[in-house]
Parts: sequence; C-alpha cells; structure tokens
Amino acid sequence: MSTRVKRMRFDFLAKDYTTTAPEVYILTEGFDPATVKAQPEYEDSFVQRWHLSLQGEDNPLCSGMMLTQKNTKEQNIYRYDWAFGISLIEPFWWDWMEELTNEGALAIQILLESVENAPEAIPVTATLSALSPSRNTKSKWDLSKITKIAAETAKIGSNAMPIMEYVSGALSLTSNLLESDTDGQKNWFLYQFFDEKLKCPAVEWRINKEVLREYGTLLRGSLFLTFQGSAESNPGRVRLLLRPQIRYCQEGDINFVVPTEKIDDKKQVYIEITPN
Repeated sequence: MSTRVKRMRFDFLAKDYTTTAPEVYILTEGFDPATVKAQPEYEDSFVQRWHLSLQGEDNPLCSGMMLTQKNTKEQNIYRYDWAFGISLIEPFWWDWMEELTNEGALAIQILLESVENAPEAIPVTATLSALSPSRNTKSKWDLSKITKIAAETAKIGSNAMPIMEYVSGALSLTSNLLESDTDGQKNWFLYQFFDEKLKCPAVEWRINKEVLREYGTLLRGSLFLTFQGSAESNPGRVRLLLRPQIRYCQEGDINFVVPTEKIDDKKQVYIEITPN
C-alpha cells in the first residue's frame, strides 16, 4: 500500500463572471499579464491562480458488506485529504472576496468515478479544517467549540466503530475541525449528488464566504471512504477527482465558475485507486 499525492497550480481568466454563463480561459505559463489587462474585451474579467492538492491510499483493502460486533475489524476506512488555495497575480490586484456570494461561495467536489466496474467507494464522513485562533478571535466564532467538536467526533467514531480508532487519534491530535454552524449561521455543509456528466457519485463541501474571511484563502478537508465489494469479481479502479468551483453569480445557487473543466482530463488532480 502507498500514498499518492497529486498537485497542480494554474492561472485562469474568467469573463462575465457574475452572469449565469461565465467564460473561462486557462492561461499558459508564459502569458503576459499586462497584455491581457490592456485588452478592452476582458474589462469585466478577473484572473486568479489556483493551487490544488489531493492525497491518499491508492491500494486500499475492501471491506465486508455487513457491519456487526464480530466483524468490525474487517471494516477498513481510508482518509483522503484535499487542499485548495487562491492567490492573485500582478497586476490583477482586487478584493476578490468582496463580490463572492455570501452563502455557497465555494464548492469543493470530489467525484468517485468507477472505472471498469470497481468495488463501490462509500463515503463514511468528511471534515473541513481550520487553524485557531481565527482572524477575529472576539467575534461570533467560538473557537472552543472547534476543539470540542474534534474531540466529540473522535469519541463517536471510536465508540461506534472500533476500527476507526486510528482515525480518532488523528482527529484528537489536530483538534481543529471547523464547526458547520456558528450562532445559527451556516459555515459549510456536505452535499452528495450524482454527476450526470461523469455518471458517478460525488461529495461536495459547500463553503460560505465568511469562512474565507476568518480563516484565510487556503482550505483543507478530508473525506473518509470504505471500499465495499470483491476486488476479485470487480477488478476495476476508482478515480477520485478534485473539482473546486467559485461563485460570483447571485442568481440561483449552481452558477459557479469551474476552470478545471477547461483542463485536459489527464492533467486533472485525481488519484487512481485499485482496491484489493
């Protein structure tokens, strides 16, 4: 078994980004920012640099279908970590957070694509991390709750599923899981759906703008998976694909700018997993 790490950094330009039909252009490594800035057709545009990272086990063990007191040690759960960061490029300085939608400003998606009939990848839980103290330590953000929820999650995981003790240990050490609600305000939530284009399940972290204001422009999260089925009868692979999105359009809640759609499939940030 081995841990795979995939990273990518790229620059892109988004035109008409506040509309329901934004245009996205991936910028080559040698592009001249000043030349792009001077073109009048790109007046209602922005340029950002994105940093993506995904890591996790690429040869996990399959688990049994039934969870009972006798077979808890047969339940194998694996953690897959993602990181997503945004930065700006000279001379494209602007307050890119200001125009973001307040709710659901970011959507970080991990798609679970089955290649050649692989064992099923089942999400168990997911987290969003934050370092404390935050930017406004006397604001509505109760930082003691962040430590508290990490400890509670570890306790629940250990009690409910003994095989998760190694997961619980990691959570106890970090103690920096970001609570999903603060004083009735939603910070982030999880959403599962079926992606019609890739014909596969997906897990989404929908993150509000205030999280970026408080904790910064580099976010990290984890997805815990178990792989169910038989690798012998289902010898395929699972492709874990990272797909971040950003939203400036105030209409509806699905009109995101998705620059990775313009990147060649082989250059995407993904991990090919072959369960055993």
